[in-house]
Amino acid sequence: MNYINTYFSRVNHLGETTAERIRRGGEISFEKWKAESPHTVRHLSVERGVYFDAIILTNKDKEYQKIMFLNVSNDEDVRIGDIMTWETRRNEIEKWIIFQEEKKVNDTYRTFWMVRCNYFLRWIDKLGHLQSSWAYVVSSTDDKIKGNFRTWHNLITPQPNKYAEILMPRREVERATNFIIEDESWQVIEYDHTSVPGIIYLSLTENKVNFIYDDLINDIADTDKLANYQLDVPVNPQSFKVGEEIAPQFTLMKNGLPVELETILIPTDNHYAKFNKEHKLIGLKSGTTTIKVQLKDYPQIEKDLVINLIEQPIEDFSAYIEGPDKLRLNEVAIYKLVGTTALSSSVVYTLDNKTIAQFEEITKDDIGEEEYADEEVMPIRCKVAANSKNVLGSVTLTAEYEGQSYTKIIKIIPLW
Repeated sequence: MNYINTYFSRVNHLGETTAERIRRGGEISFEKWKAESPHTVRHLSVERGVYFDAIILTNKDKEYQKIMFLNVSNDEDVRIGDIMTWETRRNEIEKWIIFQEEKKVNDTYRTFWMVRCNYFLRWIDKLGHLQSSWAYVVSSTDDKIKGNFRTWHNLITPQPNKYAEILMPRREVERATNFIIEDESWQVIEYDHTSVPGIIYLSLTENKVNFIYDDLINDIADTDKLANYQLDVPVNPQSFKVGEEIAPQFTLMKNGLPVELETILIPTDNHYAKFNKEHKLIGLKSGTTTIKVQLKDYPQIEKDLVINLIEQPIEDFSAYIEGPDKLRLNEVAIYKLVGTTALSSSVVYTLDNKTIAQFEEITKDDIGEEEYADEEVMPIRCKVAANSKNVLGSVTLTAEYEGQSYTKIIKIIPLW
């Protein structure tokens, strides 16, 4: 490499244009700032399983004193609507909701606005499923924060004398949904989930507590609307063959009626059952084990099934008589019963017409010394000789084995 090439490689190592060099230089400066700043917080995370380091700064404006700035590198997968977990130096676990991102022309790093979550909400959705989320709940006495949230995106909602407002990640929440907050019942009268993608803003009015169906201990309203799921399975454990797919039979019931929802099977012991490359649950060895049936979208709904795994049974035995189909006059042949598995007992042969063919004794010269020795212990062969009296026709050779009969038709044909 000559001098001029070396010069340009050094000059352009941050980019070929001035804008690229300024931007890349800003990114390097931010990484240095993050490495040395006393405001850097390590090991932050969001519920999606993303871990990162960031610089967290307090908003100096008193009107926004509850809001903090989260500064992260451009390549960090942080999004609006994330619930961030922050373990403080006092070993306290705090949850923060990221609700806005600052727009920048020269984005050498990203800056988010976040506020600390102060309530873990539980509610029942329109399908009767229990939902939950961390959220920031604004009371009617928190005038300054309430005013800021209500005017950021020109939100205008009807408000009664006593109300509450909720900021939380985007969830499916219907109007008239009830929440239990601090032993009081609140009903949704309006919501907005379009102004800020990833965030839903709820306006609530005070409602009456239903002491029959509102669970004040667990902060769940309208428990009578909670869907009741049930898995109906056979009384006796189901059996499956080792090496084959495990597909248990069951019926999923919701509020007493059968429904079809996607389920997954989870083996409790991988020594007995495991998923193969085709994602099928296969039995590995004989025995009794438990399989968990779980709703894919609602994993809290599950049931254990006891199943039996058995070895592959012996295949149905089939056999045939090995030997020629035709014999010439005065010709002799050896016949043997051959099965799909080795024979385990003697075979008894008979002929239906001894006029045209008869049995003869098998000798060592016919089958060899070793097989002859085996034949003496457990006969499985026979020797058939065609007649020498010029009588033509057919004869049926029958082999009796383990209570089953196997036949072969032998034709007696002329010498020429």
